[in-house]
Amino acid sequence: MDRAKLKELVYLGTVTYYLVITLLVLAYTTVALRLWVRFRITKSPGWDDAAMVATLLLFTCYCAFIFVFISRSQERRLFSPDSIHVTLIYIQLSEVFYILTTTLLKVSLGLFFLRVLSAPWQTRIFHIILGISTIYGLIYILITIFQCGNPSKLADSLLGSPKCLPGPFLLTTGYLYGTINVLADWTFVLIPITVLISSDLDTRSKISVSLVMALGAIGSLSSIMRMIYLHGLALTNGNGLMASSIKATMWATAEPGTGIIAASIAILRPLVRAIATSVRSRVTEIDSNKSCYPSTADTVALTEQKSSVCSVTTDGPWSPTVVVGQAKAQSVRSVGVVDGRGDGGIKRVSV
Repeated sequence: MDRAKLKELVYLGTVTYYLVITLLVLAYTTVALRLWVRFRITKSPGWDDAAMVATLLLFTCYCAFIFVFISRSQERRLFSPDSIHVTLIYIQLSEVFYILTTTLLKVSLGLFFLRVLSAPWQTRIFHIILGISTIYGLIYILITIFQCGNPSKLADSLLGSPKCLPGPFLLTTGYLYGTINVLADWTFVLIPITVLISSDLDTRSKISVSLVMALGAIGSLSSIMRMIYLHGLALTNGNGLMASSIKATMWATAEPGTGIIAASIAILRPLVRAIATSVRSRVTEIDSNKSCYPSTADTVALTEQKSSVCSVTTDGPWSPTVVVGQAKAQSVRSVGVVDGRGDGGIKRVSV
């Protein structure tokens, strides 16, 4: 393998590493918030939540195998025959957990939508999709595990062993599984959106819910991209792992990861409403407290009035002489506080 291809493999391995970490962190965060909403806010946990938790655990196992694969690639244990054989065992095991994860994810999504759909034709379609997806998922798992008869020889099929199922057959089963996933994803998106459009929700709520539900279409995009690079996993040419192999792994990781995140975000509307209500209440309380104090726009008008009071004194009550006595000056200051609320009170202070 030339240096350019090796550099590309290392780069794709690094991207896959950070992709897995990001999806795991977001998946655990959103599922934790989902459980908080179901148990503490709406108090309505269901089997779809249990299925989602199981899906998250299976996805974690799948990611663990991907980490092992990345670790072996960094140690350059990918290209010798023995190293390839061991690495392919991990790849095949990750494939098994990928199928388990995506199949159970569809079950969780179907159970969630069955809780909110009421029309008979809608529930009938969902039951059919769930049945087909689950049954074929189980069949695909059995094909993957026993494709060479003895599960201990699981990786032999990728090396072109004549004792295993033919490569074209395995690719066909993989393409069929991806097609079923795409159809299921779009069914889970389009039918609820059509129901939402005919609902009594306001336009803003309809748009926000539709955008959240449309996130589920990302999973179908990942499934399509995985099918494009699926042939890269058939390493019958003996040249070791190729870029298409890692790209197929990347999209296979993104499919259940984004599905778990999108499905959990769709449950968080009560939490968002609770936070918005709390913020509005806090803002109202702050505004109410501010209204108790004069604003900076208040003006203070000062007026000063001066008046002289003359006292007239005489030498006696019957004296004909009038003497102008001492003149006492009195200063009166009038302070008017205008606070912008029409409160025009005047306080007079005599000095």
